[in-house]
Amino acid sequence: MKTMFWRFLAIMAAFLAARQLSGADLKELKERRQRAATAFSDGVLLLHSKTTMDFLSDGYREEAAFYYLTGLEDSPGTMLAIVGKSGESWLFVPAAGSKGGAETMPGEEAARKVDLDHVVDWKEMQGFLADQTSLGAKIYYKPEVAMLPENLSATKNNRAPSWIQVLEKNFPTADFQPVGAKLYTLMAVESRTERHDSNMAARATVKAFTAGARSIHPGASQREVELAVVDACWKQGRGVSFWPWAMAGANSVFPKPFESESRYDHLDSSMQFGDLVRLDVGCEWQHYQGDLGRTIPVSSHFSDEQREVWNIFVAAYQSVRRELKEGLTETSAFEIWKNELLRHRESVKSLLAQRAIETWSERKNVPYWQMHTMNLDAGSIEGPLRAGMVIDFEPIASIGAQGYYLEDMYLIRKDGATVMTPGLPYTAEEIEAFLAQKP
Repeated sequence: MKTMFWRFLAIMAAFLAARQLSGADLKELKERRQRAATAFSDGVLLLHSKTTMDFLSDGYREEAAFYYLTGLEDSPGTMLAIVGKSGESWLFVPAAGSKGGAETMPGEEAARKVDLDHVVDWKEMQGFLADQTSLGAKIYYKPEVAMLPENLSATKNNRAPSWIQVLEKNFPTADFQPVGAKLYTLMAVESRTERHDSNMAARATVKAFTAGARSIHPGASQREVELAVVDACWKQGRGVSFWPWAMAGANSVFPKPFESESRYDHLDSSMQFGDLVRLDVGCEWQHYQGDLGRTIPVSSHFSDEQREVWNIFVAAYQSVRRELKEGLTETSAFEIWKNELLRHRESVKSLLAQRAIETWSERKNVPYWQMHTMNLDAGSIEGPLRAGMVIDFEPIASIGAQGYYLEDMYLIRKDGATVMTPGLPYTAEEIEAFLAQKP
């Protein structure tokens, strides 16, 4: 009996802990929506859940900002509206039995379950928008990739998604505005729960990178390496946060890698001796995304020129890494990078390294050099870094028809930064030793 009693207490304790955790989650989601209302105080933030349901993919992935503000991960067709002036949150839900379905149905019970002010049938959106636009509220939306040139677009912004274009037609006097960087800024500083999930994604990504790097060799196809990464991501996490890039030689020189997104062959090619590979990978954990990478020599060894160039690249990277902390801006980070490059100008031996220093120390010559947030999605950074952000420092450059690239995840603190993807090599010598290790 005594054993059963203690077992009962343990079960009750676990139940209460689960209840408290759920309550904390709802409280955090409500706080996020309050911040969103403040950020878009002159209008309505209108977000659509992801509507694309690809039955051949590895699973449905909810739109990042919608998930961030609702906690709902399987609600295709659902729309969220947050009213800046009142702070009220509305969820417009498709009718029961509609294609795709949703986690929640209209009604007061559903509103209490997800701690939203209103959960209603999506037919009520027309009246809601009519009321809001009559009060002069702006309607904020998240832009998409432009599908038509500006002169053929039905709206003043050709990046407005099709559903916004329909709303603009129905509400011609309303002021529709893209969210800009505000949405990324809203999501940038992570809570303790978020940091745990980001850490788990980062850990999985380190292992997936290792699997990908050690599958690189002359004659291997880019696709073979990518599949090694995908396999490791599924073993360690919840799949990939983005399809990995294992771009070799000329394919690694930006903007060439972007072509892979719209090519039947995905820029797949056989890796050649002497080429460098941009290995850029990320695994997912509970919707949160990892992202890291390195430049890897196909032959497992850098040439003498590549070694000198790469080690200077790494020195410049490390000089910025040491200064990552709250208050640092991307502009000041680039100045640190530039000064470190120029410090090596008199000591380099090869002409290629000299050209790299002169080229990479000018911002206009490295347009893809960047820092970005990394949480539910990669996002732009507005203003200086803030404590609690998870960011990627990702300098991207090229010289001699080869790409050079390095990236880690960092948790920004007031007085520094913690690398979330530790244990990986940096210098040419470290990378060569890393590749020589047995799996």
